[in-house]
Amino acid sequence: MIWQVKFEPLRRLFFALLGLGMVILPSPAHTSDISKTDKPKIISPKTISPKIISPKIISLDYCADQYVLALADPKQIMALSMAADSPHSFFKDRAAGLPKFYSTLDELLYLQPDVVVQSWQSHAKMPELMQRQGIRLFETHFGSDPDVVIKNITLAGQSFAQKQRAEALINDYKKRLSALKALPKLDLRAAYVTPSGYTAGSDTIMDDVIQLAGFQSYAAARKITGWQPLPMEDLLIDPPDIFIASFFDSNLKSQSVWSKARHGVFTRMLRDIPAVFLPGRYVSCNGLFMVDAAERLRAEAAEKDLIAQKPSHMLTIGQGTTHE
Repeated sequence: MIWQVKFEPLRRLFFALLGLGMVILPSPAHTSDISKTDKPKIISPKTISPKIISPKIISLDYCADQYVLALADPKQIMALSMAADSPHSFFKDRAAGLPKFYSTLDELLYLQPDVVVQSWQSHAKMPELMQRQGIRLFETHFGSDPDVVIKNITLAGQSFAQKQRAEALINDYKKRLSALKALPKLDLRAAYVTPSGYTAGSDTIMDDVIQLAGFQSYAAARKITGWQPLPMEDLLIDPPDIFIASFFDSNLKSQSVWSKARHGVFTRMLRDIPAVFLPGRYVSCNGLFMVDAAERLRAEAAEKDLIAQKPSHMLTIGQGTTHE
């Protein structure tokens, strides 16, 4: 279901009435008239009115979608982003059949939800606009550190009036995180690579996932930091023990013909050296699914007989607290 299909006639009527002064809503074009000295109270999850038992929610981007789909009841969801059921959306199956919209400001103002969720900034004055409308804005904190993930889940649970569900999810997350950290480290150097030929060095979520799964980081050992091209010379001179490849489930036609993924030597190495192909949805949204990704890497390495053990607890985040 896509709101835009049925929304267009209503939007025209809405703005026609707005032009006649019959609908009293602030125009986005006039947000600059907010005085810098005018500081209304910030509406936080802790100030949710007790009268709103099941707040209605709108999500503006596919990473924000994941928190909504993990914790909210379907009946609470007014609209998700258009990417909610795309291949890089972790909960794309849960998003099937739910309303979606184009995340435009006029649609948002028309729908008038109780809560708006965003993971990246969609409008420079979104906090001010939401305050003026009496709509709560939940912005996720950036980072893949477990403390950040737990904080985001906690705040999401408060914002959606799903505190118990959030607590159950956090407990499950902590249990699985501890189980992964307790596993013996592996003497296997894992090199991460994308279709564009880039790798993940130190200070990246993917490097954190590799180490959480117990592997040695091939890129970090080469003092690679951030996202950088993986030198073909290094691969030839000193091949890794295992490749971890992600986003190869996406359409490779979008990649440059000069991409390392199209290099004959590299494609042969992917065949000759054990490789785990991790779907992009595991690593496309910061650290929310870091535990899921590490569990999957460890399990697939075991299935390829690279290691003897694999985690006994293989649950997707949220599956332990299903709410269909």
